[in-house]
Amino acid sequence: MAFEFNNRQWVLTESGRSWPLTELAARESRPFYLYDLADARTRTKAFVKGGARVHYALKANSHPRLLRMLATEGLGVDVVSLGELQKALSCGFAADKIIFSGVGKGHEELSLACGKQIFQINVESFEELKMLEGIAKGLGKVARVALRLNIHVTAPTHKNIQTATEESKFGIDMRQLPDVLEWLKGKSSLELTGLAVHVGSQIMEMGVFADVSRKTGEIFNSVTAKGFAMKHLDLGGGLGLDYKIPGHEDLNRLPEYFKAIMGQHGTGAGVVLEPGRFLVARMGVLAAQVVHVKQGINRQFAILNAGMNALMRPALYQAYHRIELLSGPAGAGAEKKQAYTIVGPLCETTDTFADSRELSPLQAGDWVGIFDTGAYGAVMANTYNEMPLPAQWSILDGKLEVL
Repeated sequence: MAFEFNNRQWVLTESGRSWPLTELAARESRPFYLYDLADARTRTKAFVKGGARVHYALKANSHPRLLRMLATEGLGVDVVSLGELQKALSCGFAADKIIFSGVGKGHEELSLACGKQIFQINVESFEELKMLEGIAKGLGKVARVALRLNIHVTAPTHKNIQTATEESKFGIDMRQLPDVLEWLKGKSSLELTGLAVHVGSQIMEMGVFADVSRKTGEIFNSVTAKGFAMKHLDLGGGLGLDYKIPGHEDLNRLPEYFKAIMGQHGTGAGVVLEPGRFLVARMGVLAAQVVHVKQGINRQFAILNAGMNALMRPALYQAYHRIELLSGPAGAGAEKKQAYTIVGPLCETTDTFADSRELSPLQAGDWVGIFDTGAYGAVMANTYNEMPLPAQWSILDGKLEVL
C-alpha cells in the first residue's frame, strides 16, 4: 500500500521518497485530492495480464496526467460523452483505442466518433442504431458497432448502480434483438463487430461475472450462427473492491475474476473489458480540514471544509470510505478514539460522510484523509453552495504536479 501510517502521520511513499500528507496540506487552503499514479500503473499492469483487451472507463477519473500515463501503457479507453471522447483524443489515445458507450449519444457525438473511425461504438438502442446508420452513410464511412444488450440481470450491488434490470435505461432489451438483427442485414454503412454487456458496478461476487460471461457467450454464438461475423465480446467492467480494507489484497482476486469472466463465454471472440474503479480507486485520498467539532445532544459532529460537493459517493450510494486523522500529537490509534458524525459544510442533511465513526480525537484545524477516493470523486465534484472545486495533486516517478 502506497499510503501508510509512519512516524505518527500518513505519508505517500513513491519512488523511494515519502511525502507527508500534512506537509502537502500546509500548501493548500482548500480540500484537495492526492493521487498516487504509480498505484494505478501497478494495477493496470496486473489487469492487462488477464489476456483481455483493456479499455479504461474514463468516467471513473479523467485526470489528464492519469490518462496520458494509461495511454502510454497501451490501454484503450471507454468514453460516454462528447467531452470524454475529445479528452481521450487530446490525452494521447488513438482513435482505434476508443470505445464509445452511453445512452445519450446524439448527432454531434456519433458524427465525431464515426468520422474518427474509432474502434467501436456501443449502441444502446434501436433508435441510436438508426441514427448512426444515417450519419455513417452521409459521411461515406462504415461505423464499427457493438450492440449493448440488456440481459436482465439484477447484480448484487446498490440499486443505483445496477444497469441491467428489466426497466434499466441502459442497453437494447433482449426482446428487441431479433428485430434489430433483421434490420441490420444489408446495412453497408454499419459493421456489427460484437456484443457488449455491463450489469453494474462494485460487484464482489465472482459467480455473477461467470453467469454474465456464459449467458452473453450463448447469445454471441446464436448471433454468429445467423451470419453475423462478429469479432469482439465486450463484457464491460464492474469489478468491485472492499472499501473497508486497505491495501493491494484486491490484486489477489484477479485470477479468480479472470477465470470467471474469461473462461465461461465459450466463443472464439476476443474479450474486451472496461475496468474503472478497480484501477484507480485506491490511488486517491481526499484531504479535508476540520472547521469545527460541534457537540450535539447525542453525538459529536466533525464539520469539514469538504462536503458532498467534493465527494458525492456517500450521499448518492451510502458508500463507505475509510477516514483517518492525518497526523496529531497522539497519532492515529495511540489514544482512545471518539465517535464522530463526519459532515460537510453544505446546507443539505445528506452532506454526511460517516455516522458514529471512531477516530483519534479531532479539533478545529486538523486535517483528515478520506481514502480510496480515486474513482468517482473529483469527476463528480461540483460547486453547489458556490463551493470551490477541490484541487487535484498527483505524484508519479517522484514528481509532484498540481492541476
